[in-house]
Formats: sequence, structure tokens, C-alpha cells
Amino acid sequence: MVSKYKVITLCGSTRFKKQFLEAQKRLTLEGNIVISVGLFGHSGDDEVWTEGTKEMLDDMHKRKIDMADAIFVINVGGYIGESTRSEIEYAKNNGKDVLYLEEGNATLPDEIVREIAEMLDCGHRCYLNPDTNETIFTLNPGSWEYSETPNEDAELLERVDSWERRITLTPPESYESFRFMEGFVDELPEGESSLRGKLIAALSNNHPFARFKAVIDSCPYRQGWFAYKQRCLEAYVKDEISDAFKKEEDSMNL
Repeated sequence: MVSKYKVITLCGSTRFKKQFLEAQKRLTLEGNIVISVGLFGHSGDDEVWTEGTKEMLDDMHKRKIDMADAIFVINVGGYIGESTRSEIEYAKNNGKDVLYLEEGNATLPDEIVREIAEMLDCGHRCYLNPDTNETIFTLNPGSWEYSETPNEDAELLERVDSWERRITLTPPESYESFRFMEGFVDELPEGESSLRGKLIAALSNNHPFARFKAVIDSCPYRQGWFAYKQRCLEAYVKDEISDAFKKEEDSMNL
């Protein structure tokens, strides 16, 4: 506290510049002293990527957390990157309160979110019963496996039809999966300029998914990519569920 004012430090991916500015304004008007980032590296402030600058800014942000009573995490769509995770852990270890922009995004236990994400990654469709958290997985109609065995899931779908409420989750569209790959490239360590260049080239040419996979499969960051993609898929699942609840609420208010 400074005098009567609570001090809050904003944390999150700098790709969410708009949400950072909105949160800073709102929290300030609510009577808090708000500390934010100095540059938005993923939103055009290229100075961040000069040698040694990102490391300095990451350390500086930890000092900003030291100055605060709490941190406020800009977790748009449930997304929390590695840098932000380390800041959350640092804040908790130092007795700071942790607040989130999207508290409601965690509507399911982590293990269920993880399972749904894994099954979507395998090309399945998920039906979620929001009243019981029961999940049923079927082949996605767009997959080749479905065309081979279109009737195998009929019994499961009958069970889904018996539910009073359901949320249907399908694998991300190609453009969303492409963004996952772009995000992974953005988060590579500063010293991996050669690998970053290869991945950017892969994404800039024809057949970007296959080219990206070929580069990833032959580099030391293969497991890192799988872990990153899993986090992105889990954030996608949380966002889709949050949107479904919002649409349901909006329809009830009509």
C-alpha cells in the first residue's frame, strides 16, 4: 500500500496491448496505483528484441512485482505464457495476491481441460455436459477416420442427445493452429535466431504446417513445442467453454 492506495502490477503477454490499457484504466479509476509494462514487444515495440533488452525487462518486471501488493494477470482466452507463469509463481512465493482478468475461464478441473485438449489435438470432437462435467468424444466429421466408420459413434451421440444441456467443442481451425506456431516462434530464447529464422521461413511458404513440423522434428525444441501447443489448446478449450456460457446467458436475457 502507498498511503491508502493498493499497488497492482499488470502481468501477461504483450500481444494483449489493448487489454493491458483497458485494465490499467479501470483499475486506476477503482482507486489503485497501477504498474504496467514499459514496452509491448509482441505488439510492435521491436526494441524489446535487441540484445539483452528482453532479459533486462523480465528482471525489471520482477522488481515491479516486488513493489506491488498484488498482480493482475491479463489472461485473454485463458492464455498464460511461460514468462507470465514465472511471474505468477514469483508473486505467490513472495506473498502477493494474484488476480485474473478472466477468472471465469477456469470452469472445469484442469485434468478435464487437459483431456479435452489432447483429444481435440487428435482430431476428435468433444461433447461436454456442463451440469455434470461428463465428456463424450467422437470422431470429428471432418476427419478421414469418420468417413471410414461414420456409424460407430451413434450410441454415444444418443447419450449426448439425452442431456439437457451440452457444449460442443471441435478442433481449432487452421488459422488458429497457425497462430499457435507463430506464438511458439515468438517465445523462443533470444539466442535461437537461426532456428527462429528457419521456422519463420517455414511459415511463410507453401505447406507451412508440414514445413514447420519438419523443422521442429529435427531441433532440440521438439518437446518444448508439444508442451507449448498443449497449453495453447487448453487455453482454446477454456475460451470456447467461456464463450458457450456467455451465449447461453445472452439467449436467456433476450
